[in-house]
Amino acid sequence: MASISYCLLISLTLLVVSSSGANKCLKADPCLCSLDDYFFIDISQVSSGPVFLEDRLGNFSYFFAGCQDREFKSTDYQLFTNTTLKGVSLVKCERHIETQVNATTFFVKDTCTSIGDAKDIVFDLLPNANSHTNEYQVVFKGSQPPTKSSPTIQLACSSYNRTDLKVLNTVSDVLILYSPLVCIQQIAHHELSTGSIFCVIFFVAALTYFVGGGLIMYFARGARGVEVIPNFDFWASIPGLVKDGLVYVLSGCRPFTVATAESYDRI
Repeated sequence: MASISYCLLISLTLLVVSSSGANKCLKADPCLCSLDDYFFIDISQVSSGPVFLEDRLGNFSYFFAGCQDREFKSTDYQLFTNTTLKGVSLVKCERHIETQVNATTFFVKDTCTSIGDAKDIVFDLLPNANSHTNEYQVVFKGSQPPTKSSPTIQLACSSYNRTDLKVLNTVSDVLILYSPLVCIQQIAHHELSTGSIFCVIFFVAALTYFVGGGLIMYFARGARGVEVIPNFDFWASIPGLVKDGLVYVLSGCRPFTVATAESYDRI
């Protein structure tokens, strides 16, 4: 009874482990992850140009360069600052109002910081996703102190031919990316052509014929040497038959010019 319970426990553990890792997307590089041998996610084309994807919510603006690090210049966007950040993938800008000492004048200022590099990208399954939806997110792990949550960008597969970045939460830095470029893709497997299938069938049949026939000749009929080859006389006569056929064709298909042992016997 104890052994049965132990086996059931081991089986249940293996089932839980396999189920938990069934939907994981293994990272190949910051742009690509593989679900298995047939499906993958590739976000390399999300932002292929120099322009960052952007969205604003309240006093916060986010800029996403995809899975590659690029140079961010605040002067390229409607920001009240002159900041240049080199080698960044995700940028967060906060807008605040500063007043002068006399409190009679004020001015607007933006502060931009990098909150994610491409090397920190990890592909994770969304916490509320299931095996039917398979929704994934890009997490910038290690880009923030341990006390803060890692910035995440949820990948929403869209049927529209456009890419949009939307901010969901400015406290925990959660965004969502709508695009057909983040959908799960299937690896194209090339099927065998008709000729390839014919060759496979031919070689399998030939191998079965010679190996199977040779074994029967050896064990059932006691054949030895070249006699083990099935229908050895027929295969041995093929070169002569080919020669006679060539002579027949080259001589203008005149049968009397073909010299064989049988023709001599008839003479």
